[in-house]
Amino acid sequence: MVRTERMHNKALAKNTWLRWPLLMVLGLALVACGKEPSEPKLLAHTANEVIVPLHAALDAEAQKQVEQSKAFCQAEESEQPGLQKSLQDQWRVTMTAWAHVQPIGFGPIEDSNLRWKLQFWPDRKDITRKKVEALIASDDVLNAKRVASASVSVQGLAALEYLLFDERASELTLYQQDARRCQLLTAIAERVQQVTFQLLNDWYGNTDTPGYADKFAQPGAENKLYPDNNAALADLLDTLVVGAEVVKRNKLGLPITNGKGASHAKPYRLEAWRSQYSLELMRASTATLEQLYRGNGGFGLADYLAEHEEVDSALLLAIDNAFKAVNEQFSLLEGPLFTQIKQPEYYAQLIELHKRLSDLQRNLSKLPESLGISLGFNSNDGD
Repeated sequence: MVRTERMHNKALAKNTWLRWPLLMVLGLALVACGKEPSEPKLLAHTANEVIVPLHAALDAEAQKQVEQSKAFCQAEESEQPGLQKSLQDQWRVTMTAWAHVQPIGFGPIEDSNLRWKLQFWPDRKDITRKKVEALIASDDVLNAKRVASASVSVQGLAALEYLLFDERASELTLYQQDARRCQLLTAIAERVQQVTFQLLNDWYGNTDTPGYADKFAQPGAENKLYPDNNAALADLLDTLVVGAEVVKRNKLGLPITNGKGASHAKPYRLEAWRSQYSLELMRASTATLEQLYRGNGGFGLADYLAEHEEVDSALLLAIDNAFKAVNEQFSLLEGPLFTQIKQPEYYAQLIELHKRLSDLQRNLSKLPESLGISLGFNSNDGD
């Protein structure tokens, strides 16, 4: 795969200077007719300054994952212990970058059905372990092409987590004695990076083919994906509503068994329980929801909503307070959830976090009706 530095740097910044002439013409025409509508500004900023940079960051970390996997597997025996720790640390960084992208519920990740290829989760029956071990035990050539054709349970970051963090799978002696584990480790990392690059490329586009960011930012009659502004706004609102629901339900609600008590908590239902990195990933996904809402330093949905009289200012205040309450509760939590979830005092703090996430999701879910926008079915919604 050829990846130029120029393309990657442009994707990180997502410069839109090529689009400014068109936007200027539209702006002049709209000013002549009255107040310029703010939808184009909102959609362009959300796509180019929030979503695309998150995908660029994920692809950059996935590339580092490949490089470090190869370095580890090619290293001398004496060098492997230190490199293994670095490789685990890189997985945490890559996984965090994915957790930031995870809530985005529209675009190439859904259209091309790539979500499961980056992370097979929830995995209630530990299918990842079974499928990974079966593939290692097979006579198949272990490369990215073979991984791409395999079950999604052996693709993605969850499979890498198993190889790197599971006590039975990640013992250093196993890598030294069984080269196939290293072959699969590298193959999965390469496959992950193929997917992240595809996502970034599809969002970014090129001079010949407009990317998804352009389509999202420029609704119109000739735009099959977004024939009008409301269609694009619906995807953004749906991402916030469903994204908050997934954090509340899947990342936290299922492990705490929806408040049945600390003794009933299920730590093995936590996301990334092997690496004991669940709390950090929950924070990252919630942070993306807030970036999408506030605009990450630019014109965001919160600014857009404040301009509309039909949206109750009390609702906007409630959403602001809900984000603040969730962040405050996150700040009170320390240590891995996996080892503390069954402790009554800690469990009580998680119940409080769940309540605050529920409040956030409930208030966000009121926004579509306020704008007169109907949301469609999302594959992440419901059980």
